[in-house]
Amino acid sequence: MKIEYLEIKNYKQFANLKLKLTYPEGHEKEGQPLDKICIIGQSGTGKTNILNIIKNKKNDKNVKMSFTQNKISDYEKIYLFPAEKKFSLIKKEDSKISEDDKMVLKELEEWLDYGTHHSSQKYLLSKSIDAIKNQYSSKDNFFEDENLWIVLKEKINSYEKEKTKYTKKIFNKMMYNENYSKEDSIADMKKWESENENILEKIADDINSIIKKFNLELKIDENTNSYEELIIKDLSNGNIINYDEVSTGTKNLLSTFIPLKSYNPKDSIILIDEPENSFYPDIQKELTDLYMSVGENNQLIMATHSPIIASSFEPWEVVELKFNENNQVYRELYYEGKDHVDNYFLNPQLLTWTGILTKIFDLKEDSNFEMREKELIKYSKLKSKIRRLENSEKEEEELIKLSKKLGLQN
Repeated sequence: MKIEYLEIKNYKQFANLKLKLTYPEGHEKEGQPLDKICIIGQSGTGKTNILNIIKNKKNDKNVKMSFTQNKISDYEKIYLFPAEKKFSLIKKEDSKISEDDKMVLKELEEWLDYGTHHSSQKYLLSKSIDAIKNQYSSKDNFFEDENLWIVLKEKINSYEKEKTKYTKKIFNKMMYNENYSKEDSIADMKKWESENENILEKIADDINSIIKKFNLELKIDENTNSYEELIIKDLSNGNIINYDEVSTGTKNLLSTFIPLKSYNPKDSIILIDEPENSFYPDIQKELTDLYMSVGENNQLIMATHSPIIASSFEPWEVVELKFNENNQVYRELYYEGKDHVDNYFLNPQLLTWTGILTKIFDLKEDSNFEMREKELIKYSKLKSKIRRLENSEKEEEELIKLSKKLGLQN
């Protein structure tokens, strides 16, 4: 399911807003609904309201929507991640592996020097499912659907159960078959792990690729082997730090990406409001690709204030909302004439950061021009003065400092 058209009349701040959300003429996907959409605009133009309208599939005399449905798909859903989140950490009970199974695992570890906290378990993580779910109480977000958390629990438990069963099989084979060596058992275990999805390990791999920029790594406590307990390692000193001590950005990433990855949405719409919250620009630059990598055949719609995020979208994927002279919301078009790929005159992917800020996010071009112009004049005069002086060490030192401030040299 993907939305391809939205029309809103006399509803909240929208007097008459029409949004065509399909690829333009001349595109290889011409006429098909967009795979990803970026909604930007001034405060009050209704970015979040549009997400809520899509989420609720509001169909009345004020709102008209058109969706492309996947007739044979049972997966179609709409998920909304709101901008404001609260976080807490609640420790859960240990993994519900029976005592007999734990004993078998322990014995096998002693025999093989290959335990449950090696390899596949090494980077397991979880975010205290109840802690996240309980903090999302708004009716406007998908965390009402407890099935998402059930899916994650079932996948975790299924993996643990099957691994324990296979571990027993290896253990018995090694005990009663003298031709079956320790090396054979290790090879078989590694083969089984490569063929069976460990959802938590996959989550860890994807998230760690980003939070390593925060000098952090996620894993479970190898001493307790509890997959419900989130352990965060500070890579600068090797210390384990408390979850409450990590940045809001890290918590934000965990609380959105983990449920998405665990549910593995397909043929669905993913709505994310202000994904840039608490993220430095270098992290923001990776978020679109990260969320696009989740699941299969989904439509990602982000409402954002970030020019960094907007720069990862093609011009026809950007919905810029503005107020006209009558204070009515309209969509700013980036093309002239008919909607054809060759008629677009603005492309955020090709603009410099200054260009995005001035041409798309409406910053005035002279926002810091006067101050910079004064320093440039000072720079030019100083450079001319140095040419005329025989002893100009002091002036040259001042020129170098000024040059660095103006970004004229590294």
